[in-house]
Amino acid sequence: MDFVYYSHRNAEAIIEFDKSLKERYEQFVGAIRSITDEELIEDFYKKKEKHKEKSTAFKSMTPSINELLKKRLESISGWKSEVDIFNDGANVIGNTEWRLDFACENALCVEVAFNHGEAIAWNLLKPVLSCELNHVQKAIQGKIGIYVCATDNMKLAANIDSASGSYEKVLRYLPPMMNQLTIPMMIIGLKPFRTFKVNRQAEIVRSGVVIDSTLLNQSVTITNNDDKTYKGTIIGVDCESPERSIVVQKTKRDSEMFSSRMIKFLEITN
Repeated sequence: MDFVYYSHRNAEAIIEFDKSLKERYEQFVGAIRSITDEELIEDFYKKKEKHKEKSTAFKSMTPSINELLKKRLESISGWKSEVDIFNDGANVIGNTEWRLDFACENALCVEVAFNHGEAIAWNLLKPVLSCELNHVQKAIQGKIGIYVCATDNMKLAANIDSASGSYEKVLRYLPPMMNQLTIPMMIIGLKPFRTFKVNRQAEIVRSGVVIDSTLLNQSVTITNNDDKTYKGTIIGVDCESPERSIVVQKTKRDSEMFSSRMIKFLEITN
C-alpha cells in the first residue's frame, strides 16, 4: 500500500535524528507498504462471505486493512495492539475507551481511524494523551504520535462511507488545534490501491480495460490515472486507432474522451 504524509511539529526531523525512533517508524511504514493488493482482496472476500452467511451488511476494505496491519505489527517484537493509555489502578476513570490502536515500547503511539469525521478531534487527541504527562497514571508514555486515515481518493477506492474522516480533512484540523496537539505527530494518508477498487455494491473492480464496440451506449464510471471519477454514457468507441478510446457523455453539453492509457478502472453501471 502507498501513502502520503504530513509532519506536525517537526515529527519527521525528530524521527530522522533519533536512531531508535527511526527504526520503529520504519517498521511501521514498512508494514503498511508490505500489504499487497492480492492479500487485501483475499481477506476482503473471506470477510464478505462471513457477513453473507450472517446476513449482515458489509461494504468497505477497511476491516481487511486493519487486520492485515495488525498481523504485520504484532509479528514485530515490541509492538502491541489495542493498548491502554492509562494504568488506572485507582479506578479513577473506570473501564472506558482510553485506548490506542498500536504502540511500541514507549516510543510511537498510533491511531488508525476510518470512522466518522466528527471523531477526528478525539482521535488526534489520543496520541497526545499517550505522550504528554497526566495526573492519571499512564500505562504507556510515548514520544511521537502517528495518525493513519484514508485520503479522499482512497475513500472512494475502498468504498468507505462518505461521512468518514479523511487525510485532507485531518490536515484542516491541525491549525486551529495547534495548542491542543502539543506533540510531534506524523499524519499518514493511505492512497488508493494500484490494481483494484471496491464499488458501491461491495464488488472488486480490477484495473485494465478492453475497449470494443460492446461498450457503446453503456452507462459507466471511469476512474482515471489521477483517481478522479467521471460518470456517464459511452456515446463513441474508436477501435481502429492504435490507442483505442471512448467518448463518455455526462450531460448533453458535457462529454469527455478517454484513451485506454488514461483509464485506470472502467465500471459498467447499467
